[in-house]
Amino acid sequence: MSQGPENTFVGSVHRHLPHGLYYMKNHNQFNGGIADVWYSGTKADLWVEYKFIAIPKRDTTVIDLINGKDPAISYLQQDWLGKRHDEGRQVGVIVGSKDGGVWFPGISWACTYDAHFFRCGLQSRKDLAGLLAKLTSV
Repeated sequence: MSQGPENTFVGSVHRHLPHGLYYMKNHNQFNGGIADVWYSGTKADLWVEYKFIAIPKRDTTVIDLINGKDPAISYLQQDWLGKRHDEGRQVGVIVGSKDGGVWFPGISWACTYDAHFFRCGLQSRKDLAGLLAKLTSV
């Protein structure tokens, strides 16, 4: 069975995680909206939703993750992440691309961004894994 680009990206980030950082991929066909991965470190937990996009070539092209008929972050995911954030839990979204990914902490993914902003925020897969480790204090 082949993996899509999102799962391939997640795997490429996970290859750089330090030993000892526990994570669990979530998929529940009966309860939609749950974040893709739960990370449990020595000091904190973190819920992360992953998305994968092709970055538009034009700097001014808007990247909107939450609006429209079929948004990248589904309405169930937006609701689930928002409620966990309101409870004080650590949540975020990593939007991956072939060139790396951008970390959106909390509910900062709820804004629209242009392609230039996205490109400026790109981090390597290794750096994203380091960020996950830092946020969970491994």
